[in-house]
Amino acid sequence: MFREYVFRLIQHCLALFIFDTPGISTLKMFCIRRFVKIGKNSSIAYNTILVSPHNFKNPQLEIGNNVAITHSCDIDYSGGLIIRDDVWISEKAMITTHSHKVNDRTLKKDQPIEFSPLLIEEDAWIGAGAIILSGVNKIGKGAVIGAGSVVTKDVDDFSIVAGNPARHLRYR
Repeated sequence: MFREYVFRLIQHCLALFIFDTPGISTLKMFCIRRFVKIGKNSSIAYNTILVSPHNFKNPQLEIGNNVAITHSCDIDYSGGLIIRDDVWISEKAMITTHSHKVNDRTLKKDQPIEFSPLLIEEDAWIGAGAIILSGVNKIGKGAVIGAGSVVTKDVDDFSIVAGNPARHLRYR
């Protein structure tokens, strides 16, 4: 739990725009790599946060090579998250790998938490403002998630999806 708090503190300090300038961004990625496995030539832009709010026992987060996570993204890896090579996550995207199971009228804090691992395959593109909800286990290779879409189920390889909820439009 202490490790998660330190990681969040460092991320908040490094979330400033100044840390996206050439040279200084290298320092930012150096610090983040102390907590997360990140491949070569990957970048995490300003105001993006990687969090594990409910799983403090070594949740898995792996980011491959040539991954671009643009500004203001909110990425929860409580249930485990693997992002393969050459993935692009556009600005203000939200990814969550946990949910609160609401079965009865007990308080939210007393409801059980469900975790769901997520794999984002190579060459996937997640559009601006897209939301990937807990329960989604795979975004397929080469898949495209349209801007503003809400993904509620797995996405096939090379599928283009859009809407709320996201629906298959065609293959690329």
